[in-house]
Amino acid sequence: MTDNKSEPLFGARPEDRPLTDAERTLLEWLIAHGSREAQQYAPQASQVRVVATCTCGCPTIDVAAGDRDHRTVGGSLVIADFEGVTPEGIEVGVILHVRQDQLPELEVYAMPDGDGPFGLPTIESLRQSPLS
Repeated sequence: MTDNKSEPLFGARPEDRPLTDAERTLLEWLIAHGSREAQQYAPQASQVRVVATCTCGCPTIDVAAGDRDHRTVGGSLVIADFEGVTPEGIEVGVILHVRQDQLPELEVYAMPDGDGPFGLPTIESLRQSPLS
């Protein structure tokens, strides 16, 4: 049974909107170039929408499909782990998680920790993370 109640998440600002073109392009690219398991989530990727954004200034988004109004929480399987550079020249890590067979989060973080807002990495800059 799915609980549709919003779960408060530290550092998350609730939203309800479709993915931007840049978010969708990145999500689809990560699924196409991620682990073998990643490609099975392609149909779900076309149905997700943003349900929260990070408040720190990074472009991390929480996503959900169907009538869910919050991301799935708990332990995760990383199906894509890449590094890239934003248009602002900031080096970032990009991780696509799966939890309970749901795409819950597209995580983008500065490397090393950066201050202030920054955008998504360019697709051309993405490289497999040496840690994956």
